[in-house]
Amino acid sequence: MHRLQVIALSIIPYILLAGAAPLVKPKLFKHSCFQSVPVLEEEQLYFNDPAGYRSPFWNFAASKDMSTGGTAAYNPGSARWNSSTLSPQIAPEPSNYRFQPPEHNGNYHRERILTLETYPWNTIGQLSFKRFRDDNGGWCTGTLVGRDLVLTASHCFPWGYSDGRWMRFIPGFGNGSEPYGSSYVSRCRGVKNTFNVTGIDYVVCHLCQPLGDRVGWMGTRWWKEESAYTRRSWSSSGYPIDSFHGQAQMFIPNINLFEIEYHGDLGVELESKTFASAGWSGGPMWGYIDGQPTIVGVCSGGERDCSERVGGCLGSDTGDYHDVSAGGKLMTDLVTHAMANWGPR
Repeated sequence: MHRLQVIALSIIPYILLAGAAPLVKPKLFKHSCFQSVPVLEEEQLYFNDPAGYRSPFWNFAASKDMSTGGTAAYNPGSARWNSSTLSPQIAPEPSNYRFQPPEHNGNYHRERILTLETYPWNTIGQLSFKRFRDDNGGWCTGTLVGRDLVLTASHCFPWGYSDGRWMRFIPGFGNGSEPYGSSYVSRCRGVKNTFNVTGIDYVVCHLCQPLGDRVGWMGTRWWKEESAYTRRSWSSSGYPIDSFHGQAQMFIPNINLFEIEYHGDLGVELESKTFASAGWSGGPMWGYIDGQPTIVGVCSGGERDCSERVGGCLGSDTGDYHDVSAGGKLMTDLVTHAMANWGPR
């Protein structure tokens, strides 16, 4: 495994963690958004008890026998969101977008998106954070997946810190511009990850401001069948530090997955040639499904094949690095649960 650094402007490495277990008993969600900088709360899940993650409490929208599932996208320019049924009309695929000539980085060419106020590019943004009061801070990438929900990597969340920690999301960010404003995060939910590359490296976070009402959001999707991921190519978007110092949204199309590894029956590791770098953490792996921009994974980091073998990588080929995006059923379940339970209070 290599650690694709989260952009932290003080010392700490970018990270990601694995492991998991059932869930703690739910608490009534009361956010602290009335404060100028809200208290950032965490809801940590576990899954080492197989019965726990199948409990009706949080897995209410699915059963272990399902083969696929997802949440819908919403384009405010072409559909009206029906909050009573939670079912927007299908958002059409845009016919064009503008980008700068590609720059080569690793195995792919990156394109700089210039149409940051156009759906769905505006749903992707920079997610800045501080872990404690005197921290210099840093950033990851996040994507709107609901009117007030953002999906990002679990290792981007400041697990274990309390006083002075915060996160703030800026959709459509570019060159310091905030075309839709920004919002602090009041709470995130997921399996704690601080170091490892894993198939469950994601959290869903609640925004104090419903930025999605104006911007829109992407859908999510998972499949039980491996070929559903590998039979087509995908794209990824992020704010890496080595492209315009994190001030630009970068885009890589036509990413092919060469292996799928399952993290139990909850998560999947979507493995591809390396494309990401520090700041890309949390960025969506996405594509159009039935005309909707849909997330199938979240950028977790890079690893080597030998890192999962007994004995590790000692004496192994150093050229077998690949990138991992985390996806699967738990990703969609987290979004579905937040949509149903994290409404205005």
